[in-house]
Amino acid sequence: MIRLVQIEAKWTGGIDGGQLPVGCSRAGVFSLFASKARSHMLIFALCLSACAPTARLADDASAQFCASPLLAVDAAFDGGNFHRCEFLAADEVLIEIHPEDAPPINPSAWYSFRVTPAQSNTALAITLQVQDGPARYWPWVSADGEDWTRLPESQVQRGPEEGAMQIALPDVDAPLWVSAQELLQPDDYEDWYAALEARVPLQREQIGVSAQGRPLTVLRTEPRAEVVYLLGRQHPPEVTGALAMQHFVDAVFADTDLARAFRERFALVLLPLLNPDGVVEGYWRHNTGGVDLNRDWGPFTQPETQAVARLLDAMDALPMQPRLMLDFHSTQESRFYTQVAGELPGEQDFATVWLDRARARIPDFPFRHDALAPSAQQNTKNYFFRRYQIPAITYELGDDVPREAIASSAPVFAQEMMRTLLLQQGSHHLLGKHRRA
Repeated sequence: MIRLVQIEAKWTGGIDGGQLPVGCSRAGVFSLFASKARSHMLIFALCLSACAPTARLADDASAQFCASPLLAVDAAFDGGNFHRCEFLAADEVLIEIHPEDAPPINPSAWYSFRVTPAQSNTALAITLQVQDGPARYWPWVSADGEDWTRLPESQVQRGPEEGAMQIALPDVDAPLWVSAQELLQPDDYEDWYAALEARVPLQREQIGVSAQGRPLTVLRTEPRAEVVYLLGRQHPPEVTGALAMQHFVDAVFADTDLARAFRERFALVLLPLLNPDGVVEGYWRHNTGGVDLNRDWGPFTQPETQAVARLLDAMDALPMQPRLMLDFHSTQESRFYTQVAGELPGEQDFATVWLDRARARIPDFPFRHDALAPSAQQNTKNYFFRRYQIPAITYELGDDVPREAIASSAPVFAQEMMRTLLLQQGSHHLLGKHRRA
């Protein structure tokens, strides 16, 4: 879903650079937009002058909005973000993409904006220019902010400079969203939570709030002696990992013999949206405190990770033994970061057995199994491994994995995870107390 935000703008441009005030004599074009799935509306006034071949914003506060007599570009919706835009001609716009914080920062150059034509059958040439990184994400488009299509190669070209991307929109008839990945916002998660609650008994709880006051939600199944943790969306742009998590969880909550048997033995603790502020703000990597949350496991300096630390302390007081943690992410190619065989107690290497079983069922789905020794990096994987001595795995999906492949592969990984854990004996974990970092 898209939450639309009312904005105001002042313009410069016109003949010889003269100002075109908001109260200009020509009323321009008024467009009324409404999300298909919500009642929030935006009255978006475009003051377009016949004497101004291009228009440009006068102040930095409104830099995420610009217009020409033919088109307007804005980012006034949840997930929308770019640094600034400038029309170079009536049908040509430059959009600059900057990170939310100064480098060093992971070069995951998120962008999301909306193009609004003043008339039908309008063409637009877009140049994206990324600062401090490559143009990582191939553009997706949507007519309503909900149903998305990946642009064909005929309309997109990377380069010639690093960080540059050319996008051709030959026929814009109505507002069109253009985004680095599909928009998957907090309200979309709320809808998914409600759908899960309709399928299985769940406890939904707010464990804290983000820096901007958004709820941090945990969903828990009925208590059991053993528990599996599933986490997601620490990094805002990593939508393919979020989609994989949803399909994965849907399979675990399915009405099948396997899923029912799994839920009878194991409790599940879900933390699907750990960085809601970064998601809404359209950030590359960080939360609004300027921190990569997946480097804050141990220090716990941020309200988001602090809330999870309090949850873990409370869970440790219960007679429930952690058995597995999966943390869902995205990167350039699909891969699973696991512990090295032999680092964990027990008679078998869970990760190898699990991933080999899945690979045998989906041999055409390419992924890597990267077994790594624990490092000093303060990420979720290392923290859960040190605290509990359990398999703690980063589940990474490639940015460009076809969505049909995500939808078909994630249930297989979920099913084989359930089978592998059900075949394991829990006694070697249940004999001792929790290991703490």
